[in-house]
Amino acid sequence: MKMTSYHKSSGSSLLVVVSTMSILIGVVAIVAHYTTTVSRSVQRTNTMEQALTAADATIETLFTNWRAICRFNPTTPLPTSSFLGVIPVPTASQLPTLPGATNFAKAGTSFTTNDEYDSAYTISNVKVVAVDATLSSLSSADVAPVPAVGQSQTGTASTTSATYNYIASADVTLPTVGGNTVAKVRRVFSKQQLSPWNFAIFYNDPLEIHPGPQFTVTGWVHTNSSLYTGHNTLWFADKVTYAADWTIGFMPGDAQHPETPTSPHWPANLPPTQGQEQQPFGLDASVIFGSSGSSSSSDSYHQLVEPPVAGSTDPLASSRFWNQANVAIKVDASNNVTIGTPNSDGTITAFASSNPLYQMFSSAISTNQTIQDNREGANVRLVTLDVSKIENNTSGLSATYKSSSFNGIVYIYDSSASSSARRGVRLLNGSKIPSMGLTVASQNPVYIQGDFNTGGSPPSDASSSDPTQPQVSGYNRASCSILTDAVNILSNSWNDANSFAGTGSRIASNTTVNAAIVSGIVPTALAGGDGAYSGGAENFPRFLEDWSHARLTYYGSMVELYKSQQSIGEWGKANVYSPPTRQWYFDNNFKTTPPPGSLMIYSYVKGRWSVL
Repeated sequence: MKMTSYHKSSGSSLLVVVSTMSILIGVVAIVAHYTTTVSRSVQRTNTMEQALTAADATIETLFTNWRAICRFNPTTPLPTSSFLGVIPVPTASQLPTLPGATNFAKAGTSFTTNDEYDSAYTISNVKVVAVDATLSSLSSADVAPVPAVGQSQTGTASTTSATYNYIASADVTLPTVGGNTVAKVRRVFSKQQLSPWNFAIFYNDPLEIHPGPQFTVTGWVHTNSSLYTGHNTLWFADKVTYAADWTIGFMPGDAQHPETPTSPHWPANLPPTQGQEQQPFGLDASVIFGSSGSSSSSDSYHQLVEPPVAGSTDPLASSRFWNQANVAIKVDASNNVTIGTPNSDGTITAFASSNPLYQMFSSAISTNQTIQDNREGANVRLVTLDVSKIENNTSGLSATYKSSSFNGIVYIYDSSASSSARRGVRLLNGSKIPSMGLTVASQNPVYIQGDFNTGGSPPSDASSSDPTQPQVSGYNRASCSILTDAVNILSNSWNDANSFAGTGSRIASNTTVNAAIVSGIVPTALAGGDGAYSGGAENFPRFLEDWSHARLTYYGSMVELYKSQQSIGEWGKANVYSPPTRQWYFDNNFKTTPPPGSLMIYSYVKGRWSVL
């Protein structure tokens, strides 16, 4: 009986051992399978991350090269064929997370390479494709995209904004255990054009705004550099963007503001924010070769208001206002006046005396008038354009130009300007402007004297000022622009003879100006190292009178693109001016009806992206 019991016990124990081992083997198998599955999952996840990184790097390369190609043709929307076989994809050295390779491909092609373990990866479907407003493919690779927003990019005067879309693609295939991992990345590239007249204040250089009395900026504000705001008297009423940094304080080098900075005000849901750089003309200043002899490439945008130079490459030909004008007026050192057609080599073909355009302007020009510009510390010889004399019907509120062939753009300058011979252009009697508008461009400083584009003495000039009425009843202000080295506003009370006396003899009266301005500044950072302040946007239009008891009502858009090259006097000197009460407003009319001529800024944006 005992033996039988023993054998039964042994059999039971063996069964338990076998069962336990079977369970353990099963557990080990499950764990091994789980571990293998997790390992493969981790490997595939890591591989997918590598593939996505490589695809994203490829997209970045596409964007950089696509943007560079677009910049060489800023005014032309390019079709898909402009990029096929031209844009390179990253080389192996630029993709350190992938197996090494020496192959090199172009956009629109693909390549495959093997690492030391004979595992291949492939980058394919690399291309930039033009699409329509709905991001759908176009009928042909040779068809240019149409604008998704705004109007056609044809250089027409009414063009204010447009967005041209492209879709960039890159597929990266990487091997993993159990099959390949494929990352398909797509991203929208947008070329956006916008007239700077859509901004109340647009600066290419650092933007400083430090008003004394309360100053409200209506309309968009943007700088391609840094923004400096140090006073709580500043109020922004619309969006504010900057491409670099925003400092609640003062620019380095500014010794005119020792006070503790305070924060400006802005709408609760619209604080100043970093934005895209808006590139004038779609060109980097570094690729614009200066005709003015400037040593700084950042000053090259000044060519916008300069005549071209014969025999030189002119990347700004389509934007230069000399080329856009159909009337050029030149005054030489001896006050000889030439009126004619501006040529692409910087010369002028004089009009015959019977030409309607000659007859229109010849009686409106007067020369050899001298004023004292105390900011410049020099006498300035002026050529004056009497705007009223180029018009018909000046006795009524509406006016027309004497010649219907005038395109609304005139370039006027004194070619004898130098550091020792200061020259300028004066606009006089410009209260009435024909409905087509007026654009005046000059490489010299411009002095606007008296009410401009108001129809007469507007309510904003009255003792009971109404700044919301910057024109007389019945007059529709036209779209006007002044593009120049610097803009000075002389009041309705200006007298040339008093300019040589002290500030107390130059008493300003209420004055209204309705015009957009492109002008230069004397930057704080370059103000001789003596701590001088640029004057800020609040002094963008310059003053030479005592405005302490007068108002300047301004409706327009202020655009700074370059440093002044002729009016280089620093802000802050004694006996120059006392500031006006500023009643400044962005003119919303510019969003739909810009002044004569085409002036565009461009930005290149990486939009939404997707992984397929």
